Amino acid sequence: MITSNKNYPFGGKVATVETPSFRCMVSTAKEGIFKKQSVMFTDFTSGMESRRHVAKLLYNNVLDSDARLGLHDAITHTLDEAGMPLADALRSLFDGLKAEGMGFGALLDEP
Repeated sequence: MITSNKNYPFGGKVATVETPSFRCMVSTAKEGIFKKQSVMFTDFTSGMESRRHVAKLLYNNVLDSDARLGLHDAITHTLDEAGMPLADALRSLFDGLKAEGMGFGALLDEP
């Protein structure tokens, strides 16, 4: 279930997804003042005290801010409906986005 999905100043958005398999935050924000948004995925299945960044998605440079924020919502819904462990859901998501030429994602704890 998507328990929150909020807009923040300067083109940011944060969603919280809680499923039987995992609990995570999806954060779309600018990398810097003159940079475009990317997405960071944070796992907090074991609680907020134990939260950790698990993956990052860099969008294709041709996508504008509105498209990136629209994809944030699509990504959040995809994870909510995945029905699998978070790492598997992220791999599947990243493969699809790469095939469509929309971006490149990587799990942070994998080689």
